[in-house]
Amino acid sequence: MGIDLHENNDPRVIAMKKEIDKLGKIEFKIEQYPDGSWTAESTNIDGIITGGTNTQDISATIKDAVFTYFEIPPHLCVDSLLRRDNEPVTMRQNIYA
Repeated sequence: MGIDLHENNDPRVIAMKKEIDKLGKIEFKIEQYPDGSWTAESTNIDGIITGGTNTQDISATIKDAVFTYFEIPPHLCVDSLLRRDNEPVTMRQNIYA
């Protein structure tokens, strides 16, 4: 038995990658507030929403929210799973003053 560390063989990872391929990418609307807090909500997958108070953690927190949504266990959470081959990472933010 044991743990399979090969993320590409896991059915949850396969399902997540199929969904990302179908959508083309996962998009987020990120809003920053005067108190320093922020929220990020996926604009093309209902139910992925996260937030925090440290803007340095936005990327890591969003990745965690995506992996949690797709029920990917921590030992299989590899950043490259969230992108298609050669896809650039883009981010759009709204900042409220």
